[in-house]
Amino acid sequence: MLTLFGNLDSGNVHKVQMIVARRGIAFRRVDVNQTRGEPRMPQFLALNAMGKVPAVMFEDGSTLSDSGALLFYFAQGTALWPENTRQQAQVLRWMFFEQYNHEPSLAVMRYLRRFGGGEAANAERLAELDARARFALSVLEDRLKEHDWIAGEGITIADYALYPYSRMAGESGLDVAMWPSVAGWLGRMEAQPDFLPVYADGAVETLSFADYFGN
Repeated sequence: MLTLFGNLDSGNVHKVQMIVARRGIAFRRVDVNQTRGEPRMPQFLALNAMGKVPAVMFEDGSTLSDSGALLFYFAQGTALWPENTRQQAQVLRWMFFEQYNHEPSLAVMRYLRRFGGGEAANAERLAELDARARFALSVLEDRLKEHDWIAGEGITIADYALYPYSRMAGESGLDVAMWPSVAGWLGRMEAQPDFLPVYADGAVETLSFADYFGN
């Protein structure tokens, strides 16, 4: 059975949960949590030298990590990854936007508020990130005023990449209702077949880090 390494607080892990659920693939999840330092522990580094979640172990024992790479892998042979090269480039364009503009603002704001000491301890950094996050959401808003989906006429892995941290914007300190086209797109995502909400565990079995790797 496929094994997914990661925790339910991670938007990047959730991207992979979403597409695996969409593909109808059964998997187990090993809870690997950044706040406990588990991705940098030797047991996990032996599996993924990058020291980050998500990572996947396939039935043959081989592994693959990085949410974007995993979205690409699981989208093969489906409409989530278009056949046309120009359309593929559009998907990648928006996935790169997510990694370099969207996630570094929204996800870091969320982390600082939830796990990094909150508003008082990070006021200057949060103010800087707030402007960047608002810009990223405004870029999405402009796109989604004219289109139902991020990168084409139908849903693609670009939508899966951008969904989790957009849905979690409230935890970053932003009200997504300020961007009504983004809010509408979130609703369309949530109406998709086999949709998995944030914080839901789609695994058929969940193991702790200690249970899987040993103490």
